[in-house]
Formats: sequence, structure tokens, C-alpha cells
Amino acid sequence: MTWYTFLSYLRNRLKGKRWKSFHSPFLFRLFSYMGDEQVKFEKFAAIEILRKKWLHTNDQIVRQDFGSGSSYTGKQKTERISMIAKQALSLPFQCRCMARLVQMEKPAGIVEFGTSLGISAAYLQSGNPHATITTIEGDPELGRLASFTFTDLGMNEIQLIISTFENYLDVHRDDTSSIDMLFLDGNHRSEALLFYYDQLKNRFSSNTIVMVDDIYWSKDMQEGWRKLIAMPEVTQSVDCFQFGILFFRNEFLEKEHHLLQLPIRALLR
Repeated sequence: MTWYTFLSYLRNRLKGKRWKSFHSPFLFRLFSYMGDEQVKFEKFAAIEILRKKWLHTNDQIVRQDFGSGSSYTGKQKTERISMIAKQALSLPFQCRCMARLVQMEKPAGIVEFGTSLGISAAYLQSGNPHATITTIEGDPELGRLASFTFTDLGMNEIQLIISTFENYLDVHRDDTSSIDMLFLDGNHRSEALLFYYDQLKNRFSSNTIVMVDDIYWSKDMQEGWRKLIAMPEVTQSVDCFQFGILFFRNEFLEKEHHLLQLPIRALLR
């Protein structure tokens, strides 16, 4: 955790509201359910077994070096799978929140930028097994490991695409299929974040939900998040520290930004 992230966490603890503090009935119901740790799905335990497996796998893989972005630099680097799992996987509390969100809202079309080892995509699938999930990963070796995750969990219906995000957007520039939920978790630069959002927003509807991971990764990433929440089509936004969520629903009469206090358990593996 960087100093910027740590100081942002302290700010969140001091200024953030409780998870059930919304005036909006929709947001109150949604976030009360998302944060309800009594609600567990069948696949949760199996997914966490796989997370622990990856966290304790000391085998090394040769990765394509995308730096902080998703454009291939031509370089390669050797990394332990356990270190990748430790640094890249969304934490269990966030994953459970995503699964409950999907279960409650039932988005039919879900797109994820940044598959990594496949843990977050598996949680998304556990929330709605009937959803069409497309997850994009630039690194072929990570994609290979993610496919093991999906096969082990019996989630072979998840569509895994090995591609840089830019190439995916170029190939699918004429795609008009609706994105009901978008999870952006593969690039920690504000310029790229805003570009992906701009390229995909023509596929949003008023019911689309966009989740952005690591919004306090850096000052630059936080600036990208601030620009997103200022977009005219965004009617409500929620800062959950580890991640942020954008809503576009017409029922919100006034644009509002919410800062939620992160539960301590959200930082635990």
C-alpha cells in the first residue's frame, strides 16, 4: 500500500458514511444486501479454495510486460504466481459484494477488463449463472491460469478473450450489444480508464452499473475517478475506497456522490 493509498484510507475512515446510510431506497437496498455477510452463495467456498491455491503456488511464469497499462511493451518478466495473486486479485469482501450485486440486479451482459487469475470473474458468475460474462486479459499466461480456475469451478461458459484492451475495443468497435455491468480492473492510469469508458459507453443503458477497481491506487487514478463521476450521464456514484461504482438510473432526481466507510473486514484475505 502506497502512502497515498494509506492516507486516503484514513480519510475514508474519518469521513465515510455507514453502508446503510443512503436516502435513496434503491441504493439502501442494494448496498445493505451487498454488505450482508450472512448472504453466501454455493460457489464462494470453492472459489476461495482456488484463491488460496494461487496464493501458495510458487511456480514462476514468464509474463508479457504491460507496465501499468495494457499496451504490450515487447518486454517479458518472470513472476511467481503467488505474488501475482497477492498483488492483483480483488480481496474476498469486494468479490462477495460484487456477487451479491449481480445476484440482486441480475445483469445479463457483463464485461470485465482484467481477468488475472479468474477469481473476480468466477464471483460474478456465481451471482448470476445465467449471465453472459466476457472477460479480457492481455497476458496469455495469466489467461491460461484463469482458464484452469474456470474449468475447476465448472464455469466453462465464461468467455475468456486473450487480447489487449485496445485491440479488443478496436475489434468490437461496431458491437452494439448491451453492457449491463462493466468491471474495469486492468489498468491503473487515468488516461486509459477514461478512454475505455468513452469507448464503451455507447453500449450502456440507464440500468448499467460500472465498477472501477483501485480508485485510490495513485493520485492519477483518483483524478481519473473524479472525472468519471463528473460525467453528465452519471446520476449517482459511490466511493467504496477499494472500488467505485457508477449509476446512470433516471430515477435519481439529483446527481450525488457518496463516500462509504470501508469495513475493516474488507482489508482481510
